[in-house]
Amino acid sequence: MAEDAARELPNLSLEDALLLVHLYAERGSPKFERAAIRWLQRYLAEGSPELSDIAKVVTGLVERQDAPYSYE
Repeated sequence: MAEDAARELPNLSLEDALLLVHLYAERGSPKFERAAIRWLQRYLAEGSPELSDIAKVVTGLVERQDAPYSYE
């Protein structure tokens, strides 16, 4: 349902796109990595993050991907 809602929006905000990336991670979706990379590209293009910020974001995404799946 989240994907359908995102498709209906004329412009998905960077923040909302990140929520979708996190949802993919929570569900163990194979779409996670591709969505995370697309989100990171937008993050770099739409802002002017410092290198340390980029490192934190990438680390967070990798940790999110590697986190054990849990419904709790």
